[in-house]
Amino acid sequence: RRIGYGSFLKIMMTILRLLPLCALFLPPASASDAIRPYLEEAGESDHFRYAVYNPRWLSHSLKPGDAKEKTRLAITGVLPGVKGEVTIPSTIDGHEVYGIDERALDSGQAVTAITLPKTVRFLRPGTLNRARAVEAIHVADDHPDLASAAGVVFDKGKTTLRVFPSGRRGDYEVPETATTIGPYAFAGCWLLESVVFPPGVTDIGGHTGTVFEGCGNLKRVVIPDTVTNIGQKSFQDCDRLEAIIIPPKVTAIPFGLFWRCGSLKQVTLPDGITSIGNYAFADCTELKLERLPTELKTVGAYAFKNCKGLKSLKVPEEGIELGRGAFQGSGVAIKEAP
Repeated sequence: RRIGYGSFLKIMMTILRLLPLCALFLPPASASDAIRPYLEEAGESDHFRYAVYNPRWLSHSLKPGDAKEKTRLAITGVLPGVKGEVTIPSTIDGHEVYGIDERALDSGQAVTAITLPKTVRFLRPGTLNRARAVEAIHVADDHPDLASAAGVVFDKGKTTLRVFPSGRRGDYEVPETATTIGPYAFAGCWLLESVVFPPGVTDIGGHTGTVFEGCGNLKRVVIPDTVTNIGQKSFQDCDRLEAIIIPPKVTAIPFGLFWRCGSLKQVTLPDGITSIGNYAFADCTELKLERLPTELKTVGAYAFKNCKGLKSLKVPEEGIELGRGAFQGSGVAIKEAP
């Protein structure tokens, strides 16, 4: 049944009259609640600065069985002069220590080891990577979510590697129990030189990636054929990485995967790769490729920007969609879309 123009106007006028009344029943909103995770209450205790969580904000992080009446706080910084091994307490001034602020460890550059209590359950990826001198991170045995092995943080079942300490140097072989590598897991590990993943690992970094970002001394990474995904920017700014083999089950090179890897010369790309994302190899000035994968369909914007070693690469004139500036500054002779 069609509604006449006159009836339509009556309906709209009724709705407009009701709008102010509806607003009376909306839940109260506070800009400060939406923006600020902490209350004004803050302080210092032993090695740390802290702030008490805003209860309204914290309610989004509560898990089944958590007591909502608990007063919780976050570590927001490390006090000047703190160095060596530190243990984060489970309570400070009667408040349960529940989280660590994302940038809290920026001020703890002389800390060499951290022990987490079972109460710390709110940790954003990358938070523990920010203390550059830390060589080991230990987790309380009764922690409900996390575990540690040889100073490396995993999930409770040790199937997902969460955090590798930023100050540890040399080589590392991931335990065979691991099947997943979390985002930011090795980010900022500036002394790390080599990592070997065991057969059975299927995912490196999820979508977020950034797994090895900023590992300036990383020279070697062994990725097993079981891997199907490598997250974006996972090797960004790995200045000393020279060669890597992408396993055959990976079908996409994501955004910025090897961005600014200035020493990268050799990358083995399987023919099953169908897409190369924006800035994937940008500024890899030493990179050499004999050919592109046979199944390749798209090359993102600036994917090979400034890859001066690709001058002899032949790019098919048809069958591959090229983003803006895909080979800008690389010397590859190709007609690109305006």
